[in-house]
Amino acid sequence: MFKRPMLLLFCVFPLGLLASDHKEAPLTREDPSADISDLYAFLNPHDASKLTLVLTVNPFSVPSEGVGFRFSPNVRYRLLIDNNGDAVEDHEITVRFDADENFEAKLPGEIIVTGEATAPTEEPEANEALIFGEDQGVRIFAGPRDDPFFFDIVGFFRFLAGTGGFTGTDGFAGYNVSAIVVEIPVSLVKGSGNILNTWAVTERPKAGGQLFKGPTVYSGWEPVDRVGNPAVATALIPPGLKDVYNRTAPNRDAELYVPSIVDSLTALGTNSENIGILASVAVPDLLTIDVSAPSGFPNGRTPSDDVVDTLFYFIFNQTEVPDGVATNDVAFLDAFPYLAPPHQPE
Repeated sequence: MFKRPMLLLFCVFPLGLLASDHKEAPLTREDPSADISDLYAFLNPHDASKLTLVLTVNPFSVPSEGVGFRFSPNVRYRLLIDNNGDAVEDHEITVRFDADENFEAKLPGEIIVTGEATAPTEEPEANEALIFGEDQGVRIFAGPRDDPFFFDIVGFFRFLAGTGGFTGTDGFAGYNVSAIVVEIPVSLVKGSGNILNTWAVTERPKAGGQLFKGPTVYSGWEPVDRVGNPAVATALIPPGLKDVYNRTAPNRDAELYVPSIVDSLTALGTNSENIGILASVAVPDLLTIDVSAPSGFPNGRTPSDDVVDTLFYFIFNQTEVPDGVATNDVAFLDAFPYLAPPHQPE
């Protein structure tokens, strides 16, 4: 019944990656410590006055090589919040690491938190999560965690190739990511309304010139990757535009990318009604949360949200196309930092 749209989907994803934002663009595939896998935004399930933001990088981290997946001292990790609807940040959370993975986080309200990333280990048990900032009314964690994204990606590839279908096997089971988890009072970032638009950006220093002796002279920061909604950059932006898209501010999405997004959805067989629904979420590419309502995609995104099935539902004109993977391979935590501990070498 869905063979034609799914074959067309292969044309839209020649790289074969409907994997939220894991390795979705040519340059990010070469830069794992700056490759944003996922962004989550949700209210603390026990205290709706607190907003939690999660940024993950280093996709497909293998437990046996976990000590090699770190945050880069040459990357600036940023969580951005727009509270007035203009797709320009009104508040930001910026986290920088040194070579030993000590970090400094700058938060709204002129709050600065210093701490250290929880170190990966090759021991059978993961190191206990280190949490900082509680004495300042916030909480920050950085370190390896189980990859919270879940999807039958192998079944998806086989379905596209006409050699099989979904089997309900989570292609991300057993892999880790490096996660930054931040919890702040909603009052620090809320504007006059209840809507917060969030996105994540990684940046590297922009080379401003090379001295004859000494280090490169850096002038400002150059975006490497950005993520708002799950799978927008992966699924709806053509391959040739992905790197440019990652370097574009979301307030230019409508101007630059609407035709490409509409063309991608039209090729999938999505009708005008559902193109409108998806475009309203994807443009600008911001993960929006109404802090007066319960969290759950598309109102923000919690780790347990089955975002792929939700996206498929609208891509295929409000018809169920489940991949058979409805939950993560391991249980999420009920408390901060919410993501499950990392998988350890056997």
